[in-house]
Amino acid sequence: MVKKLQELKKLGAKIFDYPFPPWFLKFIWNKFHFFPVEWFIGRVDIFHCSDFLRPPLLKGTKGITTIHDLTWKIFPQFHTDKIVKGHEEKLEKTIKYKDAIIVDSQNTKKDLINYYPNIQKTNYINVIYPGIDERFRIIKNKKKILEILKKYKVEYYSNFLLYVGAIEPRKNLTTAIKIFHQLVTSHQQLVANFYIVGRAGWKNEEVFQLIKRLKLKDKVKFIGFVEDDDLVYFYNACKVFIYLSKYEGFGLPPLEAAACGRPTLLYNNSSLSEIFKKGYPYAKEGKELVTLKKFMNEDLNLGTFTYDFSWKKYCQDFLKIL
Repeated sequence: MVKKLQELKKLGAKIFDYPFPPWFLKFIWNKFHFFPVEWFIGRVDIFHCSDFLRPPLLKGTKGITTIHDLTWKIFPQFHTDKIVKGHEEKLEKTIKYKDAIIVDSQNTKKDLINYYPNIQKTNYINVIYPGIDERFRIIKNKKKILEILKKYKVEYYSNFLLYVGAIEPRKNLTTAIKIFHQLVTSHQQLVANFYIVGRAGWKNEEVFQLIKRLKLKDKVKFIGFVEDDDLVYFYNACKVFIYLSKYEGFGLPPLEAAACGRPTLLYNNSSLSEIFKKGYPYAKEGKELVTLKKFMNEDLNLGTFTYDFSWKKYCQDFLKIL
């Protein structure tokens, strides 16, 4: 994040850093609607909000809010009460202030209208697909891949499965681990390990209990945080990327894997049905192992099924709503 901010600063962006704890900003902005954000950063024409907090704005300032997904509304059991409440408060402010809304997919727009039928009377909803960073690409330098993976104690010369993301219920890692166990049990020669990259998340006790019960501690390995520039090497090195999420607002990781030439095992649900073209071999519930074995046995590059999701296109579409 610091590196990205430094790059923006070189391009002329002003960076404002205040030592306020999140609870304080939530208290003054979400709860009491005190102190317009301009009091901290100076007068602005447009304010784009993409986090939990939606600060008040001075009269005449245009507000734009990004809603990434409504999983907290559709599947509250997958989230903590704090997360659900935070998103609900943000959306209430978005509607109250009549912000222009950006959503990451047609599916999220449909969800918004379904759960908040009157929202189109107060807010204009714009679908703008996020972009895939250009660093995600096919890398043929095997020596460099080996060098990066050694930093994280990952065995490169073995077929391994990969997951990237938070360890939380919506990502459905329990199903992924069960399928991995079936593959290891019946076709041990096809796969060595299952590497999980990402933060611990929440409500993840079942994942760790399952690994212990299936005696997979030596095969399911948690890498934790991986630097942004190193992640591309993980995608390139894996045999199959697994992303059996129950619901997504968009779904960047499968597209990052595809850009690196790796197939992704995923369901045809929510926005995931929008990110790949017709004909992509999605997994079916209960038959995930069939698709996974196909991916393991064949050297598939399914990148041709992806659309051109670029940040240049995102910026062009963003400018249209200003």
